[in-house]
Amino acid sequence: MNAYAELLCRSNFSFLRGASHPEELVDEALQLKYRALAIADKDGVYGLARAWGKASKLEGSPLKFICGAELSLEGGAGLSLLAKTKAGWSLLCRLITASHAGKPKGEASLSWAEFISMLQSSTSPGALVCLPRGEGLGEDFEGALGVSGSSEDPYHLLKDFFGKDLFLPLARHLDGQGRARSLALRQRSKALGVGVVAVNDVHYHQASRRRLQDTLVCIREGTELGRAGKSLFSNAERRLKSPDEMHALFRDWPEALDNSLDAAERCEFVLSELRYRYPSEWIPKPLSAQAYLEKLCIEGARKRYPEGPSEAVRAQLLHELELIAKLGFADYFLTIYEMVSFARSRRILCQGRGSAANSVVCYLLGITSIDPVRMGLLFERFLSMERAEPPDIDVDFEHERREEVIQHLYEKYGRDRAAMVSAVISYRSRSAIADLSKALGAPTRAGRRMRDIELADYGPQVAGLAEELKGFPRHLSIHSGGFVLSGEPLSDLVPIEPARMEKRSIIQWDKYDLDTIGLMKVDVLALGMLSALRRGMDLIGVEEISDLPAEDPETYAMIQKADTIGVFQIESRAQMNMLGRLQPKEFYDLVIEVAIVRPGPIVGKMVHPYLRRRRNLELVSYEHPALEKILSKTLGVPLFQEQVMRIAVDLAGFSPGDADELRRAIGAWRSNGRLDAISERLKSGLRASGISEEFIDRLYQEIKGFADYGFPESHAASFALLCYASSYLKCHHPAEFASALINSQPMGFYANHSLVDDAKRHGVKVHPVQPNLSQWDSEVRSGELYLGWRVTNGLSKNDAETMMQERKQRPFQNLDDFAKRSGLRGSLLRSLALGDAFSCFGINTRDALWRILALEAFGGLNTSPQSSLFSALAVAESASLFEVPQLWDAVSEEYKTFGLSTKAHPMEALRHLGRLSQARAIDARAVKHGDWFSMAGLLIVRQRPGDGTVIFATMEDETGLLDLVLYEDVYRKFRDDFLEHSFFEVGGVLQKDANSVSLLLKTLRSLIPGEPLKASSHDWH
Repeated sequence: MNAYAELLCRSNFSFLRGASHPEELVDEALQLKYRALAIADKDGVYGLARAWGKASKLEGSPLKFICGAELSLEGGAGLSLLAKTKAGWSLLCRLITASHAGKPKGEASLSWAEFISMLQSSTSPGALVCLPRGEGLGEDFEGALGVSGSSEDPYHLLKDFFGKDLFLPLARHLDGQGRARSLALRQRSKALGVGVVAVNDVHYHQASRRRLQDTLVCIREGTELGRAGKSLFSNAERRLKSPDEMHALFRDWPEALDNSLDAAERCEFVLSELRYRYPSEWIPKPLSAQAYLEKLCIEGARKRYPEGPSEAVRAQLLHELELIAKLGFADYFLTIYEMVSFARSRRILCQGRGSAANSVVCYLLGITSIDPVRMGLLFERFLSMERAEPPDIDVDFEHERREEVIQHLYEKYGRDRAAMVSAVISYRSRSAIADLSKALGAPTRAGRRMRDIELADYGPQVAGLAEELKGFPRHLSIHSGGFVLSGEPLSDLVPIEPARMEKRSIIQWDKYDLDTIGLMKVDVLALGMLSALRRGMDLIGVEEISDLPAEDPETYAMIQKADTIGVFQIESRAQMNMLGRLQPKEFYDLVIEVAIVRPGPIVGKMVHPYLRRRRNLELVSYEHPALEKILSKTLGVPLFQEQVMRIAVDLAGFSPGDADELRRAIGAWRSNGRLDAISERLKSGLRASGISEEFIDRLYQEIKGFADYGFPESHAASFALLCYASSYLKCHHPAEFASALINSQPMGFYANHSLVDDAKRHGVKVHPVQPNLSQWDSEVRSGELYLGWRVTNGLSKNDAETMMQERKQRPFQNLDDFAKRSGLRGSLLRSLALGDAFSCFGINTRDALWRILALEAFGGLNTSPQSSLFSALAVAESASLFEVPQLWDAVSEEYKTFGLSTKAHPMEALRHLGRLSQARAIDARAVKHGDWFSMAGLLIVRQRPGDGTVIFATMEDETGLLDLVLYEDVYRKFRDDFLEHSFFEVGGVLQKDANSVSLLLKTLRSLIPGEPLKASSHDWH
């Protein structure tokens, strides 16, 4: 039986140079019974973790997977390097890192001198197999290097370093050039005394991908298929061919085939050899990492439990510390502790979330804020001996100050030991259509909204290619906050390259690759609400969230009314609707509230049973006595994955590690079917405990629901804490709360105009931007909100600071003085005039605009005097020339300038025009369920979740909000107006459920076609 090993293969992680996923190449090589497969992508190891992850799961497979990369040299030359040993892998990673250093994003190359220098200084000879891309592949290796004919022969220099590990690759692609290439390579091989190796220079796993490969070349080159010419391969030969095909192609040169096996045999390195230690040089001597961790936990226990920890806490702490010691993860926990301590030393608000909140060690270190023992959280959701995988700790920081933490990590550990995790940006339908249409000369249809585009609109050719292209890597970006830190140079483990963002560098793997290989990352995440909370608490003199009064009745009363605009996590239309039905009365109710409005509980049909039981419409019962302890907090309905894990442990005989395997299977069941196998074991164990088939079937359906997006209990608890803190601020300090949100924008669901109008409804007096009073940020003085310059459209912070610096010299005396000394350009002055910013000088909007235009015309703004219609106008101030604008016009101009109005809500201004019904959002609460209700309002949110058969929206007026529900037929009838305009008169059937009120829309009429005010719409899918 013929044997073959393919040593030259590109995947789609060569970014627009390969047309198959790494996993597809591995599968095909297995089907073809290859002895070995090497993937060597251009300038990186981006796809190797995925390929190895696939290959390593093929138990008993004869396929050997080889790790390599193609290194670009200046001039266009290239060579593939395959790792024989771990030392070879480290050298390869350093070479790739150097090739990217100082280059624009997406570019990489080393000069020949740099390459040779790095080889000669290496302490790892004999660690790599080298395959230069020369005449055997139809390329001019010497010519590209610019050293052809020189005394310094590059091939001999390669031979000096690589010795017998240098092979000359030869491909035969039936393109008429095979004989010439073979003759040239035979001469080269004989002169050098090195072997020739048969390769196929693979770019896709099957010939059917040739069309996609051609299209990718066109996308890369920015040309159309009909004009690509010689940029394209002449045939479909660059596929994985069977060993028999390769032997037929090289029947005259069998040693070239033997060399493929020989070279593959030398490459013993596998990615599972990668191990690294976390930085530990900062740990106080002579303590070990574990000893220092235990010391910090004891100190943390004194702070968290002033009266001493309970026996349950002590037992849990000992259990966790013992497991951390066995797994060797103490350094990791200490790294997170150091990062959080740095943030707190700078008064940067932060909080750990996710499964880390299940750990009492994280709680004692101050990483998380939830007591997992008091809440009964399951530690094995975070870490277990059976899984033996690195923990994953996510920490949120103030979004405006996270960069300080990121740069601290770079500075503390050095850029050779710290880098961010990459994120692979993959093709989706829209991006695939856009790029393919250009490549095929079929431009996208003008006038179509991208959300309405369907693949079928572009014909079978584009549609078919787009389906193939979906999921292909498009380019590399930065993970939202993942950091990898190492005690030794990180580039020995994985290549590092510059990111587009200044002062950032990234590794060539994403978070999923790290999971596959078993490397740890630190998640340094940004959260806008933490910025707002820091600002809000500073305004009321509170240092930490824990200093706020707990379980405040007035706060819960506000939440029960769904009065939660701006509140973290419970401000959306769906959450407000649920608040009216769930009526939270204590902290754990908020945990449930945060978690229940998610696809997982909804798909698993857990929401209605829980609500019925909460409202005493259904009896709370438990199938087994043991279930009461597990499910009592959620009234017998398993809302969290942790509860299912406990059921598996307590009633189905699972170990905690087995239960975590169940959780992982839940998350992956759609992709690999792991859930079915482990669920059979779960069902069998439950039957043995006497659980009925009805309960087992219901539990299984709920488990499948968890496969859709949902929050674990620990994550929901962490977010519920921020939800409560923001609710407390809104309830008791509405001016400070509004100020903090406005100064922390962009964030949340609502634009500034909604926040300001909501503050006014809560009795806060709001002052407009004023030249002699306003700072950059909004401020609170004596309980009143003074808007800052930051709300001004088109005004930069530098412009504002220059103007405020001038104001410090002496206050602005009048409009002329402001116009001449502020340094603001004319367009901004005109905008401020129309927005009524100069009323403090006793001048109305139109007179102010006229005045500024006159000053511009006569050079009063440092412009050259010019003849104009103002040439006869005296520059001296005069009495008012114009009438005061109507309220609607004034509000409209304020919105143009500031995106909000302090004078009135737009709907209040419209009602002054006498055109509208006087029914308002607040009046809906007095209408009976099922009755007709109509009103006029401003549409501020549009949502089209899930399959889009039901559309949701939120309408606002001066009294508050009303939810709208549109079924598909109504949406299609009014779609254009609904999407393009903001002010509507609507009518429909009122829907009531407890304290939740919504309008099932039947009619809709736009009030002001082309109106100047636009709503802030979010979550449109």
